[in-house]
Amino acid sequence: MSTIPVIVERETAPQPGTLGVLTSATQIKEIDTDKIRQSLSKLSEQLSTLLQDIKQVGQFKLKEVQLQVEVTAEGGVALIGVAKAGVSGAITLTFAP
Repeated sequence: MSTIPVIVERETAPQPGTLGVLTSATQIKEIDTDKIRQSLSKLSEQLSTLLQDIKQVGQFKLKEVQLQVEVTAEGGVALIGVAKAGVSGAITLTFAP
């Protein structure tokens, strides 16, 4: 089994005086590369289906799509901005005539 080190957040118990709000800390976790590969493959297939209808807008053709993803502690992948509140991300679509 091949693994890759990934920095992940882990939730810790609330500290006294924080009104019960969870705090987070980071740790390095070894994640199975096959799990990440499968997750990326599934996301790629889903995005292909999602974006197939916007190949062209008027006289402009879709030239490039940029996405940001993050690896979860379980080896999954998620679009940034969807995975956690407070983290922003975007899908950038570039069209050319």
